[in-house]
Amino acid sequence: MMSVFSCLSVLSLCYIVSVSTESVPIPENVSVKSLDMGLVLKWDPPRNAANKVFNYTAEVRGWRDGYEPVCVRISSLSCDFTDDINAFGIYALRVRTELHGDASDSVVIEDIKVDKITEISAPHVELTSRKGQTEVDITDPPMRKNNLRGFFRHISYLIRFWKKGEAKKKELIRDQSRVMLPDLEPLVNYCVEVAVLCQDYNKTGQFSNTTCVTNSPSGEVEPWIIAVVTLGSFLVVVVAIVLIFLAVWFSYEGCKIIFPDPKLPENLKQFLSQQSQSPILSAMQESTQPNEHFHELRIFHKDNEPTEGPSGIQTDKDKCHKGADIKQTSEEKSEMDNTTSEEEHLLAELRLL
Repeated sequence: MMSVFSCLSVLSLCYIVSVSTESVPIPENVSVKSLDMGLVLKWDPPRNAANKVFNYTAEVRGWRDGYEPVCVRISSLSCDFTDDINAFGIYALRVRTELHGDASDSVVIEDIKVDKITEISAPHVELTSRKGQTEVDITDPPMRKNNLRGFFRHISYLIRFWKKGEAKKKELIRDQSRVMLPDLEPLVNYCVEVAVLCQDYNKTGQFSNTTCVTNSPSGEVEPWIIAVVTLGSFLVVVVAIVLIFLAVWFSYEGCKIIFPDPKLPENLKQFLSQQSQSPILSAMQESTQPNEHFHELRIFHKDNEPTEGPSGIQTDKDKCHKGADIKQTSEEKSEMDNTTSEEEHLLAELRLL
């Protein structure tokens, strides 16, 4: 009797569990996404579950036995396992639906190798053009764990370039992160896109956004050359101005030494100013040549014997004339002496000047 009761109890319990399990639907469209060595599990809510709010629990199993929960009773439709995995491990992921304390069966995805399934995002690309050539500068995309070359040994780049507006594209595969595009026409606008190639797993990453640039003319002068020439010209002008200034300054000082400008003493300046105001000197400068005064000189012949009468007698009148002539001659001589003395005095003053 007890065994029959036990069997009925077990059957009823199994029925209740099966009914409870079947009452909570499983998640739909469960998938794994890996980008740049990250790992994310995504899913959709159960079908025919309108007006119900479900929670979800996602778990991971690695080299250890058993699953470990990572996202517990979440309402979102994804779970990020990046921090709980190793890039080169093999993992199993599962997720289940929960509703009012009941849970659905788990949806399991096994044998997940992150390094093989991961996608590589687009690199960063910059274009520069000079001297008729265009250079492509490529920067690797950042990884969720470590860096790109730390995971993959053989990395190269697939470069596509074309004239803007044309459909035909040329391709290059290069190992270097800086590549000079060949056979470009000057003053033509070119566009470029780049993707990372992982030769270890034969995978191609995402292409970058299209970047365009106009190829420069072949005779273009380098900007640094222009800057150097400009700076050099400025320095030459400054040095020339300084040298000219120094040359003028030393020439002026040399002229002052060779041709000094003597300064007269104040007493001598005062004396010369007084001499310039002398009435005698002013009179000499302003006067004209003095008129010379002269008188007629008469010479009388005196006989040894005096004569008498009208023809031979010397009368008093003749004596008076003679005396007058002698007196007049003396006055003229005195006047000439005075004039000579005055001229000598003036000449002496001129010598002092």
